[in-house]
Amino acid sequence: MRLLIIRHAQPEPASAALPDGERPLDATGRRQAACLAEALRTQGLDCVVSSPMRRAMETAEPAAHVLSVPLVVAPELAEIALGDLSAWGPREQAEWEKVTSRWGQGELSACCPGGESLADVVERVEPAVSRLLGGLYQHGLAVVAHAVVNGVILSLVCPELRGTLGRAVGHSLAGIWELEGGGRAFRVLRSNDTQHLPQWHEVDGAFR
Repeated sequence: MRLLIIRHAQPEPASAALPDGERPLDATGRRQAACLAEALRTQGLDCVVSSPMRRAMETAEPAAHVLSVPLVVAPELAEIALGDLSAWGPREQAEWEKVTSRWGQGELSACCPGGESLADVVERVEPAVSRLLGGLYQHGLAVVAHAVVNGVILSLVCPELRGTLGRAVGHSLAGIWELEGGGRAFRVLRSNDTQHLPQWHEVDGAFR
Protein backbone atom coordinates (compact mmCIF):
# COMPACT_ATOMS: atom_id res chain seq x y z
CA MET A 1 0.00 0.00 0.00
CA ARG A 2 1.17 3.50 -0.79
CA LEU A 3 0.55 6.41 1.54
CA LEU A 4 1.08 10.01 0.44
CA ILE A 5 1.41 12.51 3.28
CA ILE A 6 0.86 16.01 1.87
CA ARG A 7 1.01 19.41 3.49
CA HIS A 8 -1.63 21.95 2.49
CA ALA A 9 -0.73 24.62 -0.06
CA GLN A 10 0.03 28.24 0.81
CA PRO A 11 -2.77 29.95 2.76
CA GLU A 12 -3.63 33.52 3.49
CA PRO A 13 -1.56 34.86 6.41
CA ALA A 14 -2.82 34.26 9.94
CA SER A 15 -5.00 37.06 11.23
CA ALA A 16 -6.86 37.76 14.45
CA ALA A 17 -9.86 38.65 12.28
CA LEU A 18 -10.15 35.15 10.79
CA PRO A 19 -10.25 31.86 12.72
CA ASP A 20 -7.29 29.65 11.85
CA GLY A 21 -9.47 26.88 10.47
CA GLU A 22 -11.13 29.26 8.00
CA ARG A 23 -8.01 30.60 6.30
CA PRO A 24 -8.29 29.96 2.53
CA LEU A 25 -5.47 29.42 0.08
CA ASP A 26 -4.03 32.54 -1.48
CA ALA A 27 -3.37 32.87 -5.24
CA THR A 28 -0.03 31.07 -4.98
CA GLY A 29 -1.63 28.32 -2.92
CA ARG A 30 -4.35 27.77 -5.51
CA ARG A 31 -1.68 27.36 -8.20
CA GLN A 32 0.19 24.93 -5.96
CA ALA A 33 -2.99 22.91 -5.36
CA ALA A 34 -3.59 22.69 -9.12
CA CYS A 35 -0.01 21.52 -9.73
CA LEU A 36 -0.32 18.99 -6.94
CA ALA A 37 -3.53 17.59 -8.38
CA GLU A 38 -1.92 17.21 -11.79
CA ALA A 39 1.08 15.44 -10.24
CA LEU A 40 -1.27 12.95 -8.55
CA ARG A 41 -3.32 12.28 -11.70
CA THR A 42 -1.56 8.99 -12.52
CA GLN A 43 -1.10 7.76 -8.96
CA GLY A 44 -4.11 5.43 -8.97
CA LEU A 45 -5.11 6.14 -5.38
CA ASP A 46 -8.35 4.96 -3.77
CA CYS A 47 -9.12 7.98 -1.63
CA VAL A 48 -8.02 11.47 -0.56
CA VAL A 49 -8.30 12.21 3.15
CA SER A 50 -8.26 15.80 4.39
CA SER A 51 -8.11 17.81 7.56
CA PRO A 52 -11.32 19.82 7.96
CA MET A 53 -9.42 23.11 7.92
CA ARG A 54 -10.21 25.22 4.88
CA ARG A 55 -6.62 25.46 3.61
CA ALA A 56 -6.33 21.66 3.63
CA MET A 57 -9.74 21.12 2.02
CA GLU A 58 -8.94 23.58 -0.77
CA THR A 59 -5.71 21.66 -1.39
CA ALA A 60 -7.36 18.23 -1.31
CA GLU A 61 -10.45 18.98 -3.42
CA PRO A 62 -8.66 19.43 -6.78
CA ALA A 63 -6.69 16.22 -6.21
CA ALA A 64 -9.81 14.19 -5.42
CA HIS A 65 -11.51 15.65 -8.50
CA VAL A 66 -8.62 14.80 -10.84
CA LEU A 67 -8.33 11.29 -9.41
CA SER A 68 -12.13 10.78 -9.42
CA VAL A 69 -11.98 9.35 -5.90
CA PRO A 70 -13.85 10.15 -2.68
CA LEU A 71 -12.71 13.01 -0.47
CA VAL A 72 -12.97 11.97 3.17
CA VAL A 73 -12.78 14.59 5.92
CA ALA A 74 -11.03 13.45 9.11
CA PRO A 75 -11.65 15.98 11.92
CA GLU A 76 -8.83 14.48 13.99
CA LEU A 77 -6.30 15.74 11.41
CA ALA A 78 -6.90 19.44 12.12
CA GLU A 79 -3.72 21.35 12.88
CA ILE A 80 -2.58 21.82 16.47
CA ALA A 81 -4.70 24.38 18.31
CA LEU A 82 -2.51 27.36 19.20
CA GLY A 83 -4.82 28.89 21.79
CA ASP A 84 -4.00 32.53 22.43
CA LEU A 85 -1.73 32.81 19.37
CA SER A 86 -4.53 33.89 17.06
CA ALA A 87 -2.46 36.26 14.93
CA TRP A 88 1.11 35.65 13.78
CA GLY A 89 3.96 38.06 14.34
CA PRO A 90 7.35 38.19 16.06
CA ARG A 91 5.88 37.64 19.54
CA GLU A 92 3.86 34.63 18.44
CA GLN A 93 6.79 33.17 16.51
CA ALA A 94 9.02 33.52 19.58
CA GLU A 95 6.42 31.80 21.77
CA TRP A 96 6.01 29.01 19.24
CA GLU A 97 9.77 28.45 19.02
CA LYS A 98 9.93 28.09 22.81
CA VAL A 99 7.28 25.38 22.68
CA THR A 100 8.89 23.46 19.81
CA SER A 101 12.26 23.68 21.52
CA ARG A 102 10.77 21.96 24.55
CA TRP A 103 9.29 19.27 22.29
CA GLY A 104 12.76 18.66 20.88
CA GLN A 105 13.95 18.03 24.43
CA GLY A 106 11.24 15.42 24.91
CA GLU A 107 8.73 17.61 26.78
CA LEU A 108 5.72 16.70 24.64
CA SER A 109 3.30 18.23 27.15
CA ALA A 110 4.56 21.75 26.32
CA CYS A 111 1.93 23.98 24.70
CA CYS A 112 1.12 27.57 23.84
CA PRO A 113 -1.16 29.37 26.35
CA GLY A 114 -4.64 27.97 25.92
CA GLY A 115 -3.54 25.58 23.15
CA GLU A 116 -2.84 21.90 22.59
CA SER A 117 0.37 20.09 23.44
CA LEU A 118 2.07 17.68 21.07
CA ALA A 119 0.96 14.87 23.37
CA ASP A 120 -2.64 16.02 22.85
CA VAL A 121 -2.18 15.92 19.07
CA VAL A 122 -0.72 12.40 19.20
CA GLU A 123 -3.66 11.25 21.30
CA ARG A 124 -6.25 12.41 18.75
CA VAL A 125 -4.29 11.60 15.57
CA GLU A 126 -3.23 8.03 16.42
CA PRO A 127 -6.75 6.50 16.38
CA ALA A 128 -7.46 8.23 13.06
CA VAL A 129 -4.27 6.80 11.56
CA SER A 130 -5.20 3.30 12.76
CA ARG A 131 -8.68 3.67 11.26
CA LEU A 132 -7.38 4.91 7.91
CA LEU A 133 -4.70 2.25 7.60
CA GLY A 134 -7.26 -0.40 8.48
CA GLY A 135 -9.42 0.56 5.50
CA LEU A 136 -9.84 -1.73 2.52
CA TYR A 137 -7.69 0.21 0.06
CA GLN A 138 -6.30 -1.67 -2.94
CA HIS A 139 -3.77 0.92 -4.04
CA GLY A 140 -3.35 3.61 -1.40
CA LEU A 141 -4.45 6.99 -0.21
CA ALA A 142 -3.33 10.58 0.08
CA VAL A 143 -3.61 12.47 3.35
CA VAL A 144 -3.68 16.27 3.20
CA ALA A 145 -3.04 17.90 6.55
CA HIS A 146 -0.58 20.16 8.36
CA ALA A 147 3.05 20.29 9.42
CA VAL A 148 2.64 19.23 13.05
CA VAL A 149 -0.03 16.62 12.32
CA ASN A 150 1.93 15.20 9.39
CA GLY A 151 5.03 14.97 11.55
CA VAL A 152 3.04 12.91 14.05
CA ILE A 153 1.72 10.61 11.29
CA LEU A 154 5.22 10.05 9.89
CA SER A 155 6.59 9.20 13.33
CA LEU A 156 3.75 6.73 13.92
CA VAL A 157 3.96 4.76 10.68
CA CYS A 158 7.65 4.89 9.69
CA PRO A 159 10.12 2.98 11.90
CA GLU A 160 12.98 5.05 10.49
CA LEU A 161 11.23 8.25 11.64
CA ARG A 162 10.02 7.04 15.01
CA GLY A 163 12.60 9.10 16.86
CA THR A 164 11.61 12.34 15.13
CA LEU A 165 8.46 13.09 17.15
CA GLY A 166 8.74 16.68 18.30
CA ARG A 167 11.46 17.50 15.79
CA ALA A 168 10.87 19.11 12.39
CA VAL A 169 11.43 16.55 9.62
CA GLY A 170 10.83 19.09 6.86
CA HIS A 171 7.53 19.54 5.08
CA SER A 172 7.15 22.38 2.60
CA LEU A 173 3.80 23.76 1.55
CA ALA A 174 2.18 21.29 -0.90
CA GLY A 175 5.15 18.96 -0.43
CA ILE A 176 4.73 15.18 -0.67
CA TRP A 177 6.10 12.39 1.49
CA GLU A 178 5.52 9.10 -0.32
CA LEU A 179 5.54 5.91 1.76
CA GLU A 180 5.10 2.24 0.98
CA GLY A 181 4.22 -0.60 3.31
CA GLY A 182 1.47 -1.33 5.80
CA GLY A 183 0.43 -1.01 9.42
CA ARG A 184 3.17 0.76 11.34
CA ALA A 185 5.94 -0.44 9.01
CA PHE A 186 6.02 1.98 6.07
CA ARG A 187 9.26 2.96 4.39
CA VAL A 188 10.01 6.32 2.79
CA LEU A 189 10.14 6.45 -1.03
CA ARG A 190 10.15 10.25 -1.36
CA SER A 191 10.66 12.87 1.34
CA ASN A 192 9.22 16.38 1.09
CA ASP A 193 9.10 16.28 -2.70
CA THR A 194 8.22 19.65 -4.29
CA GLN A 195 9.34 19.02 -7.88
CA HIS A 196 5.73 19.29 -9.05
CA LEU A 197 5.46 22.90 -7.89
CA PRO A 198 6.22 26.21 -9.58
CA GLN A 199 8.41 28.62 -7.65
CA TRP A 200 6.80 29.44 -4.32
CA HIS A 201 7.50 30.96 -0.95
CA GLU A 202 6.29 30.30 2.56
CA VAL A 203 4.77 33.30 4.29
CA ASP A 204 3.70 31.97 7.62
CA GLY A 205 6.49 30.24 9.47
CA ALA A 206 7.92 26.75 9.23
CA PHE A 207 5.14 25.04 11.16
CA ARG A 208 1.98 26.64 9.79
